[in-house]
Amino acid sequence: MLLYKNNLSRFFMVSILFFALISILGCSKKDSSDDINLSDTNSTIKNNETNTTLIKNPHPIFKDFNVGFGGSSSFGFVPDPQLWSSNELIWINATDLILDETIANNTSYKKIKLFNPDAFIALQQKLQSTRFLVYWFSKGWKENWYSKIKIQEAIDHGIVPVFVYWYFGDELLTMMPTSQEQTAYLQDAQRLSNFLRDLNGTKLFIMEPEFNKDKVLESETNQHAFATIIKNAIDTIKTNTKDILFSLAMTDTGNRGFFDVLESCGYANCALGDQKRWSEPNIIYQDLSQSLDFISFQEMVGQFSRNPKNPGTLQSPIPIQYSDEQIGIDYLAQRISNFTQFLYQKYNKPVFLPYITIATATWSDDNNNNVVENEEVNGSGWTIKAEQTYRQVNDLKSTLQRNGLFGFALMALFDNPSHAKGEYQYFMQNEYHLGVITTSADYRNDDKAPYGDLRFKGEILDLVFEE
Repeated sequence: MLLYKNNLSRFFMVSILFFALISILGCSKKDSSDDINLSDTNSTIKNNETNTTLIKNPHPIFKDFNVGFGGSSSFGFVPDPQLWSSNELIWINATDLILDETIANNTSYKKIKLFNPDAFIALQQKLQSTRFLVYWFSKGWKENWYSKIKIQEAIDHGIVPVFVYWYFGDELLTMMPTSQEQTAYLQDAQRLSNFLRDLNGTKLFIMEPEFNKDKVLESETNQHAFATIIKNAIDTIKTNTKDILFSLAMTDTGNRGFFDVLESCGYANCALGDQKRWSEPNIIYQDLSQSLDFISFQEMVGQFSRNPKNPGTLQSPIPIQYSDEQIGIDYLAQRISNFTQFLYQKYNKPVFLPYITIATATWSDDNNNNVVENEEVNGSGWTIKAEQTYRQVNDLKSTLQRNGLFGFALMALFDNPSHAKGEYQYFMQNEYHLGVITTSADYRNDDKAPYGDLRFKGEILDLVFEE
């Protein structure tokens, strides 16, 4: 979740969304998909083998398991003031990160502060198995934020663009869209349709991620109304484009405590999932059953954040620190597998994880003043947990695919030292540690963006983009 050129408004606002989250997430202790037996952890779903024949004539993209990354169509880096006279960032297109064979010798990129060509070559080699590139569209998006030429180039090389349409966003926390807002929404959807018509090839389109907020779900009336709004937008977007597949992405909410054993969760403990909460948007998904080609959800986790029940003010956040058991971090991979299976069996549609991030910083309140002070933050304190999660997801790949998942994408590649500064920042200082690559750029020095001395966090990239 980085501060990128093409979707600034989305990423300045996205932190606010997590005010509505109940807690954070967990991961599996199993080492191999062959060792996993869901009957040991799932008191509701008895069969570990998902019937892959449930879906008739699936689109080819649903038949394989693929990975990707997102955040932006371009990534900004701090320039070297001795080589670049402007204060403007130097931008590298996401497509070029994968395909530009001259990336190490590009004259513009060489002007990035502490540019390490070998590191960029190594990154490019790791990204060769990328199949999904995720692009965000928020309210007020501008066409010049995106290069359709580069998107088409990626498509021509077998990469599938994933367009995430985050229009209403946090406005849904407090109210349903008015009739005037719905009209504006359809006009914007038509603008998007016009944008997409020039792109030839398979495209995935995610409608209103994280829509399952309390206001939307609080009544059957609101759920039916919201489904109608989304259906009208999907019909509008379809008017000008072909080979496009639609989804509606929900937040993985609910109880996540390892020591919480509730019948409503449906598993041996609630770190493994919360089927009651997962079922809450059922009316919406049922109403949209003919409009959606697949179901999707997102995962975001951090060892500390604002307290969701008492977040404080913009300038004076009230933090909360979680133990491993409270957020079930050692069960996140299994939770993802359980959630996938739950959605696949409930809606008989393929499942996708369009963005996942595991913030790698930890906080220890050494002076017990309940204030997150910079010297108390360890930027790599949770790297081992992030690496563990992706390793377990990798081990579970065959199980995930049997359970209906056809892939996932990293939300952020790079840590950004200025991400959402001055904004709500649900994850507080952990907002600067959402990527899988860090640099020597430091938020404490007011750096605007990453430097060019890329430092990979453990083996995460290798685990995610393993051939």
